[in-house]
Amino acid sequence: MKRIKASAPGSIMIAGEHAVVYGHRAVVAAIEQRITVTLTQRSDQNVRIVSQIADPFETSLGALEPSHAYRFVIACIRTHVSRIETGFDLEITSEIDPTLGLGSSAAVTIAVLGALSALVDADPAEIHTDAVTIIRDIQGRGSGADLAASLTGGMIAYQAPPEAAIIRLPRPPVLALKYAGYKTPTSEVLKLIAERMEGQEQIFHALYAEMGQQADEAIEAAQGEDWQAFAASLTQYQSLMEQLGVCDDTLAGIIAQAQSDPAVLAVKISGSGLGDCVVAVGAVPDGFTKAELATEGLIIHA
Repeated sequence: MKRIKASAPGSIMIAGEHAVVYGHRAVVAAIEQRITVTLTQRSDQNVRIVSQIADPFETSLGALEPSHAYRFVIACIRTHVSRIETGFDLEITSEIDPTLGLGSSAAVTIAVLGALSALVDADPAEIHTDAVTIIRDIQGRGSGADLAASLTGGMIAYQAPPEAAIIRLPRPPVLALKYAGYKTPTSEVLKLIAERMEGQEQIFHALYAEMGQQADEAIEAAQGEDWQAFAASLTQYQSLMEQLGVCDDTLAGIIAQAQSDPAVLAVKISGSGLGDCVVAVGAVPDGFTKAELATEGLIIHA
């Protein structure tokens, strides 16, 4: 009976929020808080999932219906079910701080797909494609940026499918995070923006194009390790997020407080906005938590 362990790190958006969905590039960093899955084969056809996020769940390979708590995990299993010969126990453990918005859904999806690819001897090169399909099926849309960072580790430049591209970038200066204390689901933020776009499509598309330009400039600066220019692009990106209408008073207050630290190079929203996290680059402002970069992405111990 096989026993396979796989882990994947969480991630944060550095630049490219919103615009990445419209074909522009993004900058994403993997953070060294990992989700680990341990898959142990059984002699029957049952699948049992145990984790810290929900009650244990048991089903069979022939009855893999979507489950609210484990919908990403079940979707991963369904992806490979035709090649899975026996059931298994799946134990999921997480180091990810639930208050820091570190892409836990992406990390668990990558970790489970990694373990399953080892189980059925699937091509690991297909993991990102499979993961994007799963996220989009469940959430309706998604760029796959957080999936790419969890898969590869480090800080990356990313472009979404159909012309997906992942480029490893040099190690950035110190990264730090502060949680706003609440989160508006990305789907709700996108819905609000879609409503605002009605009749103003050209204005919004111009804004996304400018966001894409700033992300490109951040990528170019990172490639040259010009961190002052990198920070300048992030600062510009934050102003564009404000124009988009996703920076509320709480986020603005956190950003203003962090900007008062002279060691901070840049500070901006990380994610879709209207809550969630703020990321600081260059120092750890008061009230922020240092976010260690994960140099490795998916790790499989088969």
